[in-house]
Amino acid sequence: MQNQVIKQTPRQQIPSFEIGSQKTPGPLVSIAQVKGHLRLLRAFHNLRVIVEECKDHRIPTFAAQMDRDSRWMWFITLAIDRFERWVKSLTFVPLEKFINKQFPPIDVWMVWHAYLLNPCWYEEDCERLLILQQLRLLNVFVVSSIDVGKLARNQPSASRMAAWHKQTGSFFDPFDAMEELTHKQMECPRCRTRVFVPFVNDNGTGYYEQQFSAMCPLPGCRLKITKGNLAVAKFVRDLTESEDGSENFMAGSLFFGNGKRDPRRAKAIKDQLTQSSQFCRKSPQSSNQRIARLDWEKENKESIGYSWPLLKDAIVVALRDQPEATRTRILSAYEDDSPFSINLISAVLRQGIFTKRIDELGWLKPGIFKEGNKLQLLEHALLRYHCFLDLAAASPNLISVPTLDIDLIWHSHQLMGGRYGVDCDIYIGRRVDHPLTIEEAILSRALDDTCRAWQSRFHIPYMQCGCPAPDKTLFERLMRVLRQYTGTRTRLQASLHPDHLPATHPSLHNAVLDQERGAFGTFGKPAHPQRDEKDLVRLSLPLGVRKKRSRKTDPELPPQLEEGFVSEKMTEEPVSLGPAPPYVGYESDARRMDTRYVHVI
Repeated sequence: MQNQVIKQTPRQQIPSFEIGSQKTPGPLVSIAQVKGHLRLLRAFHNLRVIVEECKDHRIPTFAAQMDRDSRWMWFITLAIDRFERWVKSLTFVPLEKFINKQFPPIDVWMVWHAYLLNPCWYEEDCERLLILQQLRLLNVFVVSSIDVGKLARNQPSASRMAAWHKQTGSFFDPFDAMEELTHKQMECPRCRTRVFVPFVNDNGTGYYEQQFSAMCPLPGCRLKITKGNLAVAKFVRDLTESEDGSENFMAGSLFFGNGKRDPRRAKAIKDQLTQSSQFCRKSPQSSNQRIARLDWEKENKESIGYSWPLLKDAIVVALRDQPEATRTRILSAYEDDSPFSINLISAVLRQGIFTKRIDELGWLKPGIFKEGNKLQLLEHALLRYHCFLDLAAASPNLISVPTLDIDLIWHSHQLMGGRYGVDCDIYIGRRVDHPLTIEEAILSRALDDTCRAWQSRFHIPYMQCGCPAPDKTLFERLMRVLRQYTGTRTRLQASLHPDHLPATHPSLHNAVLDQERGAFGTFGKPAHPQRDEKDLVRLSLPLGVRKKRSRKTDPELPPQLEEGFVSEKMTEEPVSLGPAPPYVGYESDARRMDTRYVHVI
């Protein structure tokens, strides 16, 4: 169809988008949902400020004496404990009753929010963990209908607070709960005796602290409990679970790296582990199934001496014919004693970095996106997000790196729980994962490739934040080839609203800056929350305003090209590119630069 100039009539039809070969009946995320998400982020940001700056008198004296970063990590540790109590208490109820009786307080919602933003891990855990089965039902039927912004703004009713206390045994307000949340409950890895250990103590061996250790109180056991042997117990428990024929698999085995879900592969990995010489039964099996399982657990734990390093080696040997990425993913799920597969402290901290960047854009200010000129920023971000999904559908081998505006909409979509997974299956054919961590070198190459793929498909720059554009010489050659196959143009505007430009900088809160040190306190490695956060904030700034990095801490810098991006190297495999589809019905797109007309293909 030839280009036509059509007079714009704002908001007379619901916008429709093409993602791959499918056309959506409307936007997958609404502007109202994005505004609600921003109100929620504002509540998280305000909560962090209160804790870091010690603005609430209920913060205990020992916590008030910590530095701001340690105090915030301590607070997150308590929030994760409260999240675990909450999910264990859940029952499936309709939306209205869930809101009135079961919706969590802001600190627990902050943990749940960070968990939801790791969709493949979250979905896998909801399928395999017994404690998340009620949450799994809520994901499908309730979560996508929650007005998160309204709940973040409203004060809880007395009945809601009373119901929370009855369900979890702690006060609804996280600052009221601090007084009673002094100890962590766990099981001894050897004898399974219930043990209560302090979160913080005078000698630095509390559960929250890096040198955690505790002694089993049972006289016949007296095992020194550490994060390492708790991790061993977690792995062995999952390994020996469900011999009754029901489906069960190891953490990190359900999804391929490209987001494809494969239960048969997960079962094969579990079978490979249980049948290996490292983990198979070596003694006669009892006729009592429970006793047989306990004997098998004990046998495996004692054979490796309750040692995490020895267990890690045994897993690598047992899965030696699996890809290294698969082994790494599985191992990462068992580096601590949490029932969940990801490091939720790291997840919350990294989302805090994203929230800080959104706040720096001014997007968390109350009323910033009321009707008018500023609303265009969210409307065009919504359009760019649908293009981002289309790019993912067209380029299955591409690791797509979002810009800040796209990442905001992407997060809002993931907060819809099961709806996000359904949309990915329908329009893309796989889950588009939002990984917790990516090594900086990989992220730099992926960002380079994303810019090239976007420019090739949509014929406009991906980023307009002031960073150098991709290499013109390379692009001119590539574009000449691509234009032989497509003469179409998308509905994307080449020029954005001036206030939108900083939001087109890449969102890099999941970068791992140094492979030798853990990300925000990963098991076995020291936490560097302040250094990590400052480095990530620096990395996420436009190239022109970054502080000069020292050669000592960053010995290998990717080349900065005058007209280049971060690196001129492509990934080893070519990125699959295709012609750009038309985007239709996005009514407010015509008002980008105070014009009343829009080109439709």
